[in-house]
Amino acid sequence: MQSLANKEMVPGAAGKARSGFLGHIGWNLAGQGAPLAAALISIPILIDGIGVDRFGILTIAWMVIGYFSLFDLGIGRAMTQLISEKLAKNENDALPQLIWTGLVTMFTLGLVATAVIIGASDWIIYNGLNIPPALREEARHGLYVLAPAVPLVVVATGLRGILEARQQFKATNLVRIPLGVLMFAGPLLVLPWTHSLVAIFAVLLLLRASTLMAMFTICWRSFEHFRRFRLEKKVLPELMKFGGWMTVSNIISPMMVQMDRFVIGAVLSMAAVAYYATPFEMVTKMLIVSTAISGVAFPAFARMWAQCDVGGARALYWRSVKLISLALTPVVLVLNLFADDILRIWLHGKFPAESATVLRILAIGVLMNALAHIPVACLHGAKRANLTAKIHMMEAPFYLIALIFLVPGLGIVGVAALWTLRVGIDAVCMHLVCRSVAKAFSAKAKK
Repeated sequence: MQSLANKEMVPGAAGKARSGFLGHIGWNLAGQGAPLAAALISIPILIDGIGVDRFGILTIAWMVIGYFSLFDLGIGRAMTQLISEKLAKNENDALPQLIWTGLVTMFTLGLVATAVIIGASDWIIYNGLNIPPALREEARHGLYVLAPAVPLVVVATGLRGILEARQQFKATNLVRIPLGVLMFAGPLLVLPWTHSLVAIFAVLLLLRASTLMAMFTICWRSFEHFRRFRLEKKVLPELMKFGGWMTVSNIISPMMVQMDRFVIGAVLSMAAVAYYATPFEMVTKMLIVSTAISGVAFPAFARMWAQCDVGGARALYWRSVKLISLALTPVVLVLNLFADDILRIWLHGKFPAESATVLRILAIGVLMNALAHIPVACLHGAKRANLTAKIHMMEAPFYLIALIFLVPGLGIVGVAALWTLRVGIDAVCMHLVCRSVAKAFSAKAKK
Protein backbone atom coordinates (compact mmCIF):
# COMPACT_ATOMS: atom_id res chain seq x y z
CA MET A 1 0.00 0.00 0.00
CA GLN A 2 1.35 3.40 -0.97
CA SER A 3 2.26 5.48 2.08
CA LEU A 4 1.30 9.09 2.52
CA ALA A 5 4.96 9.98 2.40
CA ASN A 6 5.16 8.52 -1.10
CA LYS A 7 2.00 10.26 -2.16
CA GLU A 8 3.54 13.59 -1.28
CA MET A 9 6.18 12.91 -3.93
CA VAL A 10 3.52 13.18 -6.65
CA PRO A 11 3.37 16.72 -8.12
CA GLY A 12 0.53 18.66 -6.57
CA ALA A 13 -0.32 15.95 -4.02
CA ALA A 14 1.45 17.73 -1.15
CA GLY A 15 -0.43 20.94 -1.85
CA LYS A 16 -3.76 19.14 -2.03
CA ALA A 17 -3.03 17.27 1.20
CA ARG A 18 -2.16 20.51 3.01
CA SER A 19 -5.21 22.24 1.54
CA GLY A 20 -7.47 19.39 2.67
CA PHE A 21 -5.91 19.39 6.13
CA LEU A 22 -6.39 23.13 6.55
CA GLY A 23 -9.90 22.91 5.12
CA HIS A 24 -10.91 20.29 7.67
CA ILE A 25 -9.43 22.44 10.43
CA GLY A 26 -11.41 25.39 9.10
CA TRP A 27 -14.68 23.48 9.40
CA ASN A 28 -13.77 22.33 12.91
CA LEU A 29 -12.98 25.90 13.91
CA ALA A 30 -16.30 27.08 12.51
CA GLY A 31 -18.10 24.29 14.37
CA GLN A 32 -16.54 25.33 17.65
CA GLY A 33 -16.17 29.05 17.04
CA ALA A 34 -19.86 29.70 16.43
CA PRO A 35 -20.84 28.38 19.90
CA LEU A 36 -18.02 30.48 21.36
CA ALA A 37 -19.48 33.63 19.84
CA ALA A 38 -22.90 32.63 21.15
CA ALA A 39 -21.41 32.08 24.62
CA LEU A 40 -19.74 35.49 24.68
CA ILE A 41 -23.07 37.14 23.92
CA SER A 42 -25.31 34.86 25.98
CA ILE A 43 -23.38 34.47 29.26
CA PRO A 44 -23.71 38.10 30.43
CA ILE A 45 -27.44 38.03 29.60
CA LEU A 46 -27.84 34.72 31.44
CA ILE A 47 -26.05 36.06 34.51
CA ASP A 48 -28.31 39.13 34.52
CA GLY A 49 -31.42 37.04 33.93
CA ILE A 50 -30.99 34.11 36.33
CA GLY A 51 -28.48 35.49 38.84
CA VAL A 52 -24.98 34.45 39.84
CA ASP A 53 -26.03 31.45 41.95
CA ARG A 54 -28.23 29.92 39.26
CA PHE A 55 -25.55 30.54 36.67
CA GLY A 56 -23.02 28.79 38.92
CA ILE A 57 -25.33 25.77 39.04
CA LEU A 58 -25.74 25.90 35.25
CA THR A 59 -21.95 25.79 34.74
CA ILE A 60 -21.77 22.77 37.07
CA ALA A 61 -24.58 21.09 35.09
CA TRP A 62 -22.77 21.67 31.78
CA MET A 63 -19.68 20.13 33.35
CA VAL A 64 -21.51 17.13 34.86
CA ILE A 65 -23.15 16.19 31.57
CA GLY A 66 -19.87 16.54 29.72
CA TYR A 67 -18.02 14.48 32.30
CA PHE A 68 -20.53 11.64 32.58
CA SER A 69 -20.81 11.44 28.80
CA LEU A 70 -17.35 9.85 29.06
CA PHE A 71 -19.08 6.70 30.31
CA ASP A 72 -18.62 5.36 26.79
CA LEU A 73 -15.43 3.75 28.18
CA GLY A 74 -13.38 5.23 25.37
CA ILE A 75 -15.31 3.32 22.71
CA GLY A 76 -16.07 6.46 20.69
CA ARG A 77 -12.39 7.30 20.33
CA ALA A 78 -11.58 3.64 19.71
CA MET A 79 -14.12 3.54 16.87
CA THR A 80 -12.51 6.54 15.18
CA GLN A 81 -9.05 4.96 15.48
CA LEU A 82 -10.12 1.50 14.32
CA ILE A 83 -12.33 2.70 11.45
CA SER A 84 -9.49 4.92 10.20
CA GLU A 85 -7.09 2.00 10.41
CA LYS A 86 -9.40 -0.45 8.63
CA LEU A 87 -10.16 2.06 5.88
CA ALA A 88 -6.41 2.53 5.39
CA LYS A 89 -5.95 -1.24 5.13
CA ASN A 90 -9.06 -1.75 2.91
CA GLU A 91 -10.72 -4.01 5.51
CA ASN A 92 -14.21 -2.68 4.77
CA ASP A 93 -16.08 -5.92 5.56
CA ALA A 94 -15.21 -5.50 9.23
CA LEU A 95 -16.84 -2.06 9.48
CA PRO A 96 -20.59 -2.83 10.05
CA GLN A 97 -20.06 -5.00 13.13
CA LEU A 98 -17.47 -2.58 14.48
CA ILE A 99 -19.83 0.38 14.06
CA TRP A 100 -23.01 -1.14 15.48
CA THR A 101 -21.42 -3.12 18.30
CA GLY A 102 -19.73 0.10 19.37
CA LEU A 103 -22.87 2.24 19.17
CA VAL A 104 -25.11 -0.22 21.02
CA THR A 105 -22.51 -0.61 23.74
CA MET A 106 -22.16 3.17 24.04
CA PHE A 107 -25.92 3.66 24.36
CA THR A 108 -26.10 1.04 27.11
CA LEU A 109 -23.27 2.67 29.01
CA GLY A 110 -24.97 6.05 28.62
CA LEU A 111 -28.11 4.67 30.28
CA VAL A 112 -25.97 3.44 33.17
CA ALA A 113 -24.49 6.94 33.53
CA THR A 114 -27.98 8.45 33.62
CA ALA A 115 -28.95 6.06 36.42
CA VAL A 116 -25.81 7.03 38.35
CA ILE A 117 -26.57 10.75 38.05
CA ILE A 118 -30.18 10.33 39.15
CA GLY A 119 -29.19 8.02 42.00
CA ALA A 120 -26.57 10.48 43.26
CA SER A 121 -28.67 13.59 42.72
CA ASP A 122 -29.67 14.05 46.36
CA TRP A 123 -26.07 13.82 47.53
CA ILE A 124 -24.89 16.20 44.79
CA ILE A 125 -27.53 18.80 45.58
CA TYR A 126 -27.73 18.59 49.38
CA ASN A 127 -24.21 17.54 50.39
CA GLY A 128 -21.74 17.70 47.52
CA LEU A 129 -22.23 21.36 46.56
CA ASN A 130 -22.82 24.49 48.60
CA ILE A 131 -26.09 25.37 46.84
CA PRO A 132 -28.30 28.00 48.51
CA PRO A 133 -31.24 26.27 50.27
CA ALA A 134 -33.80 28.20 48.20
CA LEU A 135 -32.42 26.70 44.98
CA ARG A 136 -31.88 23.08 46.03
CA GLU A 137 -35.24 21.66 44.97
CA GLU A 138 -35.13 23.51 41.68
CA ALA A 139 -31.61 22.23 41.01
CA ARG A 140 -32.60 18.65 41.85
CA HIS A 141 -35.58 18.65 39.48
CA GLY A 142 -33.45 20.26 36.80
CA LEU A 143 -30.87 17.50 37.16
CA TYR A 144 -33.60 14.88 36.68
CA VAL A 145 -34.58 16.57 33.42
CA LEU A 146 -31.01 16.85 32.10
CA ALA A 147 -29.69 13.40 33.12
CA PRO A 148 -31.28 11.58 30.11
CA ALA A 149 -29.08 13.73 27.84
CA VAL A 150 -26.06 11.57 28.68
CA PRO A 151 -26.84 8.55 26.41
CA LEU A 152 -27.80 11.00 23.65
CA VAL A 153 -24.45 12.78 23.96
CA VAL A 154 -22.54 9.49 24.15
CA VAL A 155 -24.08 8.03 20.98
CA ALA A 156 -23.78 11.34 19.11
CA THR A 157 -20.08 11.32 19.96
CA GLY A 158 -19.78 7.85 18.44
CA LEU A 159 -21.60 8.95 15.29
CA ARG A 160 -19.35 11.96 14.94
CA GLY A 161 -16.33 9.71 15.35
CA ILE A 162 -17.53 7.56 12.45
CA LEU A 163 -17.87 10.60 10.22
CA GLU A 164 -14.50 12.03 11.24
CA ALA A 165 -12.78 8.71 10.51
CA ARG A 166 -14.09 9.16 6.97
CA GLN A 167 -12.90 12.79 6.86
CA GLN A 168 -16.49 14.15 6.78
CA PHE A 169 -15.65 17.18 8.91
CA LYS A 170 -17.83 19.50 6.85
CA ALA A 171 -20.94 17.40 7.46
CA THR A 172 -20.37 17.09 11.20
CA ASN A 173 -19.81 20.79 11.61
CA LEU A 174 -22.85 21.75 9.59
CA VAL A 175 -24.73 20.04 12.42
CA ARG A 176 -22.57 21.35 15.25
CA ILE A 177 -22.72 25.02 14.23
CA PRO A 178 -26.48 25.71 14.66
CA LEU A 179 -26.94 23.29 17.55
CA GLY A 180 -23.80 24.51 19.30
CA VAL A 181 -25.05 28.08 19.09
CA LEU A 182 -28.42 27.05 20.50
CA MET A 183 -26.77 25.33 23.49
CA PHE A 184 -25.98 28.85 24.75
CA ALA A 185 -28.69 30.86 23.05
CA GLY A 186 -31.48 28.34 23.74
CA PRO A 187 -31.67 29.03 27.50
CA LEU A 188 -32.27 32.70 26.69
CA LEU A 189 -35.52 31.77 24.95
CA VAL A 190 -37.17 30.80 28.24
CA LEU A 191 -36.13 33.93 30.17
CA PRO A 192 -39.17 36.01 29.19
CA TRP A 193 -41.39 33.42 30.90
CA THR A 194 -39.29 31.82 33.63
CA HIS A 195 -35.87 31.77 35.28
CA SER A 196 -36.28 28.14 36.33
CA LEU A 197 -33.34 25.81 35.81
CA VAL A 198 -35.84 23.04 34.99
CA ALA A 199 -36.99 24.86 31.86
CA ILE A 200 -33.42 25.72 30.87
CA PHE A 201 -32.31 22.11 31.27
CA ALA A 202 -35.30 20.91 29.24
CA VAL A 203 -34.15 23.09 26.33
CA LEU A 204 -30.64 21.61 26.59
CA LEU A 205 -32.07 18.07 26.55
CA LEU A 206 -34.09 18.81 23.40
CA LEU A 207 -31.00 20.17 21.66
CA ARG A 208 -28.98 17.06 22.52
CA ALA A 209 -31.72 14.89 21.02
CA SER A 210 -31.71 17.00 17.85
CA THR A 211 -27.93 16.61 17.53
CA LEU A 212 -28.23 12.83 17.77
CA MET A 213 -30.93 12.64 15.09
CA ALA A 214 -28.98 14.86 12.70
CA MET A 215 -25.74 12.86 13.06
CA PHE A 216 -27.61 9.58 12.61
CA THR A 217 -29.26 10.83 9.41
CA ILE A 218 -25.91 11.87 7.91
CA CYS A 219 -24.32 8.51 8.72
CA TRP A 220 -27.28 6.62 7.27
CA ARG A 221 -27.29 8.56 4.00
CA SER A 222 -23.55 8.80 3.37
CA PHE A 223 -22.05 5.51 4.58
CA GLU A 224 -23.29 2.24 3.10
CA HIS A 225 -21.59 0.14 5.79
CA PHE A 226 -23.64 2.02 8.41
CA ARG A 227 -26.85 0.69 6.86
CA ARG A 228 -25.81 -2.94 7.44
CA PHE A 229 -26.78 -3.67 11.04
CA ARG A 230 -24.53 -6.28 12.64
CA LEU A 231 -23.58 -7.08 16.22
CA GLU A 232 -20.50 -9.14 16.97
CA LYS A 233 -19.24 -9.98 20.46
CA LYS A 234 -15.76 -10.62 19.11
CA VAL A 235 -15.45 -6.92 18.25
CA LEU A 236 -15.79 -5.83 21.88
CA PRO A 237 -12.31 -6.92 23.03
CA GLU A 238 -10.78 -4.92 20.17
CA LEU A 239 -12.80 -1.87 21.18
CA MET A 240 -12.23 -2.33 24.89
CA LYS A 241 -8.48 -2.89 24.59
CA PHE A 242 -8.03 0.60 23.23
CA GLY A 243 -11.03 2.06 25.02
CA GLY A 244 -10.05 0.74 28.44
CA TRP A 245 -7.00 2.98 28.70
CA MET A 246 -8.96 5.79 27.05
CA THR A 247 -11.50 5.44 29.85
CA VAL A 248 -8.81 6.00 32.45
CA SER A 249 -7.78 9.23 30.72
CA ASN A 250 -11.41 10.17 30.07
CA ILE A 251 -12.18 9.91 33.76
CA ILE A 252 -9.01 11.40 35.23
CA SER A 253 -8.21 14.17 32.72
CA PRO A 254 -11.62 15.95 32.80
CA MET A 255 -11.65 15.47 36.56
CA MET A 256 -8.35 17.35 36.83
CA VAL A 257 -9.50 19.98 34.34
CA GLN A 258 -12.84 20.59 36.05
CA MET A 259 -12.57 19.41 39.65
CA ASP A 260 -11.40 22.89 40.68
CA ARG A 261 -14.97 24.19 40.36
CA PHE A 262 -16.36 21.38 42.50
CA VAL A 263 -13.81 22.13 45.21
CA ILE A 264 -14.50 25.88 45.03
CA GLY A 265 -18.24 25.19 45.26
CA ALA A 266 -17.81 22.87 48.24
CA VAL A 267 -15.26 24.96 50.17
CA LEU A 268 -16.07 28.55 49.21
CA SER A 269 -19.41 29.44 47.59
CA MET A 270 -21.44 29.20 44.40
CA ALA A 271 -20.68 32.88 43.77
CA ALA A 272 -16.96 32.03 43.89
CA VAL A 273 -17.64 29.29 41.33
CA ALA A 274 -19.10 31.91 39.00
CA TYR A 275 -16.19 34.32 39.60
CA TYR A 276 -13.73 31.54 38.69
CA ALA A 277 -15.74 29.58 36.11
CA THR A 278 -16.63 32.57 33.96
CA PRO A 279 -13.03 33.56 33.09
CA PHE A 280 -12.23 29.84 32.92
CA GLU A 281 -14.99 29.21 30.39
CA MET A 282 -13.91 32.26 28.45
CA VAL A 283 -10.20 31.48 28.23
CA THR A 284 -10.56 27.74 27.66
CA LYS A 285 -12.54 28.54 24.52
CA MET A 286 -9.09 29.08 22.99
CA LEU A 287 -8.84 25.30 23.03
CA ILE A 288 -11.17 25.22 20.05
CA VAL A 289 -8.05 25.82 17.96
CA SER A 290 -6.12 22.83 19.33
CA THR A 291 -9.25 20.69 19.39
CA ALA A 292 -9.96 21.53 15.75
CA ILE A 293 -6.41 20.69 14.72
CA SER A 294 -6.00 17.55 16.84
CA GLY A 295 -9.46 16.34 15.76
CA VAL A 296 -8.32 16.36 12.14
CA ALA A 297 -4.85 15.04 12.99
CA PHE A 298 -6.05 12.05 15.07
CA PRO A 299 -7.55 9.91 12.24
CA ALA A 300 -4.64 10.99 10.02
CA PHE A 301 -2.17 9.76 12.65
CA ALA A 302 -4.10 6.47 12.87
CA ARG A 303 -3.79 5.95 9.10
CA MET A 304 -0.11 6.90 9.08
CA TRP A 305 0.83 4.57 11.93
CA ALA A 306 -1.16 1.74 10.28
CA GLN A 307 1.01 2.26 7.18
CA CYS A 308 4.21 2.78 9.24
CA ASP A 309 4.54 6.24 7.67
CA VAL A 310 6.80 7.66 10.39
CA GLY A 311 7.96 10.58 8.27
CA GLY A 312 4.41 11.67 7.51
CA ALA A 313 3.41 11.41 11.18
CA ARG A 314 6.42 13.47 12.27
CA ALA A 315 5.69 16.17 9.67
CA LEU A 316 2.02 16.29 10.69
CA TYR A 317 2.99 16.51 14.36
CA TRP A 318 5.21 19.58 14.00
CA ARG A 319 2.92 21.25 11.47
CA SER A 320 0.09 20.96 14.00
CA VAL A 321 2.20 22.26 16.91
CA LYS A 322 3.31 25.28 14.86
CA LEU A 323 -0.27 26.09 13.85
CA ILE A 324 -1.40 26.07 17.49
CA SER A 325 1.53 28.22 18.63
CA LEU A 326 1.02 30.80 15.89
CA ALA A 327 -2.72 31.00 16.52
CA LEU A 328 -2.78 31.19 20.32
CA THR A 329 0.36 33.01 21.47
CA PRO A 330 -0.89 36.45 20.35
CA VAL A 331 -4.24 35.83 22.05
CA VAL A 332 -2.52 34.94 25.34
CA LEU A 333 -0.50 38.13 25.18
CA VAL A 334 -3.61 40.26 24.58
CA LEU A 335 -5.46 38.61 27.47
CA ASN A 336 -2.58 39.23 29.85
CA LEU A 337 -2.33 42.89 28.85
CA PHE A 338 -6.03 43.73 28.85
CA ALA A 339 -7.71 41.20 31.19
CA ASP A 340 -9.20 43.90 33.47
CA ASP A 341 -10.68 45.87 30.58
CA ILE A 342 -12.04 42.75 28.85
CA LEU A 343 -13.91 41.50 31.91
CA ARG A 344 -15.14 44.98 32.88
CA ILE A 345 -16.61 45.62 29.44
CA TRP A 346 -17.97 42.09 28.95
CA LEU A 347 -19.55 41.69 32.39
CA HIS A 348 -20.32 45.36 33.09
CA GLY A 349 -17.95 45.52 36.07
CA LYS A 350 -19.92 43.01 38.15
CA PHE A 351 -17.02 40.65 38.89
CA PRO A 352 -14.16 41.34 41.35
CA ALA A 353 -10.63 42.24 40.22
CA GLU A 354 -9.29 38.81 41.15
CA SER A 355 -11.28 37.32 38.24
CA ALA A 356 -8.97 39.27 35.89
CA THR A 357 -5.93 37.76 37.62
CA VAL A 358 -7.50 34.32 37.20
CA LEU A 359 -7.96 35.07 33.50
CA ARG A 360 -4.28 36.00 33.05
CA ILE A 361 -2.96 32.90 34.79
CA LEU A 362 -5.34 30.52 33.06
CA ALA A 363 -4.50 31.97 29.63
CA ILE A 364 -0.91 30.80 30.02
CA GLY A 365 -2.09 27.37 31.17
CA VAL A 366 -4.49 27.03 28.25
CA LEU A 367 -1.67 27.61 25.75
CA MET A 368 0.35 24.79 27.33
CA ASN A 369 -2.72 22.55 27.48
CA ALA A 370 -3.44 23.26 23.80
CA LEU A 371 0.04 22.19 22.76
CA ALA A 372 -0.44 18.90 24.64
CA HIS A 373 -3.40 17.99 22.39
CA ILE A 374 -1.12 17.05 19.50
CA PRO A 375 1.08 14.47 21.27
CA VAL A 376 -2.09 13.00 22.80
CA ALA A 377 -3.68 12.64 19.33
CA CYS A 378 -0.45 11.15 18.01
CA LEU A 379 -0.22 8.60 20.84
CA HIS A 380 -3.87 7.63 20.50
CA GLY A 381 -3.45 7.23 16.75
CA ALA A 382 -0.59 4.85 17.50
CA LYS A 383 -2.84 2.83 19.87
CA ARG A 384 -0.77 4.00 22.87
CA ALA A 385 -3.59 5.40 24.97
CA ASN A 386 -2.07 3.45 27.87
CA LEU A 387 0.80 5.95 28.03
CA THR A 388 -1.42 9.04 28.27
CA ALA A 389 -3.54 7.27 30.89
CA LYS A 390 -0.50 6.41 33.02
CA ILE A 391 0.70 10.01 32.94
CA HIS A 392 -2.71 11.20 34.11
CA MET A 393 -2.79 8.57 36.83
CA MET A 394 0.51 9.87 38.19
CA GLU A 395 -0.60 13.51 38.08
CA ALA A 396 -4.07 13.18 39.57
CA PRO A 397 -3.35 12.40 43.25
CA PHE A 398 -0.88 15.27 43.65
CA TYR A 399 -3.18 17.76 41.97
CA LEU A 400 -6.32 16.78 43.88
CA ILE A 401 -4.55 16.79 47.24
CA ALA A 402 -3.13 20.25 46.47
CA LEU A 403 -6.61 21.52 45.56
CA ILE A 404 -8.31 20.17 48.66
CA PHE A 405 -5.76 21.52 51.12
CA LEU A 406 -4.81 24.80 49.45
CA VAL A 407 -8.13 26.21 48.15
CA PRO A 408 -9.27 27.64 51.54
CA GLY A 409 -6.07 29.67 51.82
CA LEU A 410 -5.29 30.44 48.19
CA GLY A 411 -8.75 31.32 46.90
CA ILE A 412 -9.62 31.33 43.21
CA VAL A 413 -6.30 32.93 42.14
CA GLY A 414 -4.36 30.12 43.78
CA VAL A 415 -6.60 27.55 42.11
CA ALA A 416 -5.81 29.09 38.72
CA ALA A 417 -2.07 28.90 39.46
CA LEU A 418 -2.35 25.23 40.48
CA TRP A 419 -4.27 24.38 37.31
CA THR A 420 -1.70 26.11 35.11
CA LEU A 421 1.21 24.36 36.83
CA ARG A 422 -0.46 20.98 36.38
CA VAL A 423 -1.20 21.38 32.66
CA GLY A 424 2.32 22.66 32.05
CA ILE A 425 3.85 19.53 33.56
CA ASP A 426 1.37 17.41 31.61
CA ALA A 427 2.34 19.03 28.29
CA VAL A 428 6.05 18.40 28.81
CA CYS A 429 5.43 14.75 29.73
CA MET A 430 3.20 14.13 26.70
CA HIS A 431 5.74 15.56 24.25
CA LEU A 432 8.60 13.50 25.70
CA VAL A 433 6.61 10.26 25.63
CA CYS A 434 5.42 10.89 22.07
CA ARG A 435 9.00 11.43 20.97
CA SER A 436 9.95 8.06 22.47
CA VAL A 437 7.10 6.28 20.66
CA ALA A 438 8.08 7.85 17.33
CA LYS A 439 11.62 6.51 17.78
CA ALA A 440 10.21 3.03 18.42
CA PHE A 441 8.13 3.18 15.22
CA SER A 442 11.19 4.37 13.28
CA ALA A 443 13.17 1.39 14.51
CA LYS A 444 10.30 -0.94 13.56
CA ALA A 445 10.01 0.57 10.07
CA LYS A 446 13.73 -0.01 9.40
CA LYS A 447 13.50 -3.73 10.16
